[in-house]
Amino acid sequence: MANGTAARSTARLLERRHVTRAGMSRIAVMAAVGAAIWFTRPDTIGGLAGSAFLVAVLFCDSVRERMRVGRRDALTLWLAAMLAQLREYIVYLGLAIGAVLAGIGGAWGWAAGALVALALRDCFLVAREAPPAPPARPCPPPSLPAHRERVDVLPGGLVPRPADGAHDDAVAGRAPGPQRRRPPGDPGPSDDPRHPGPGRRSAPLADLARRVLIFPQPVRFLAIAVTATLWDARVSFITLIVGCVVAVTAALVDPSSARGRR
Repeated sequence: MANGTAARSTARLLERRHVTRAGMSRIAVMAAVGAAIWFTRPDTIGGLAGSAFLVAVLFCDSVRERMRVGRRDALTLWLAAMLAQLREYIVYLGLAIGAVLAGIGGAWGWAAGALVALALRDCFLVAREAPPAPPARPCPPPSLPAHRERVDVLPGGLVPRPADGAHDDAVAGRAPGPQRRRPPGDPGPSDDPRHPGPGRRSAPLADLARRVLIFPQPVRFLAIAVTATLWDARVSFITLIVGCVVAVTAALVDPSSARGRR
């Protein structure tokens, strides 16, 4: 809640200074460049400073989402998506350079593996999120010959429909039974969408788990911040690869998890 309040206040302040959503996307890229520069320093100070810049990147995203001015057309959304990918590649580059300076063998290979795993994860989840094709419209039935056409005396909309259960009783030749009435003030377990039944309630922890399992960019940045500070860049790349594999596996096991967008 505090983060949302701070982001909302910052958004109002930047809007008065005529900063747009596209401008916030560019500011986030500059923050990612700062994180990459600090990650080239293979020590705890570099990891902490780089993690602080990653937090600044995510804060820029939160501010951009709360802005009320600026365009949100297809070009602006495409630019934001491309810059989001670019800033992550910049962070990976800084991690790889820091690993090389630290003398870690195969740093560029681990970085390439993380990029390939990320690309496969994005392609797979985007394909799973694609909406299905609309069903084909059925062909109209052929018109009957003139001598077989039938004209109804009363249209179907003018024929009164019997009460619930009375139609079935009339067809079966039974007398209409007593009508079951619901007590006043009882909307029923499924009539009111504001009060879903026990089977329709979604667990918040399950939704959070699905969002974490798809391994979005905020979770990837958090993994980079923790592993780069406590260990080294090689552990960061291994964590990214494992996280992308888990995201694809979760999407295969539970297709609904692929729809858990941020």
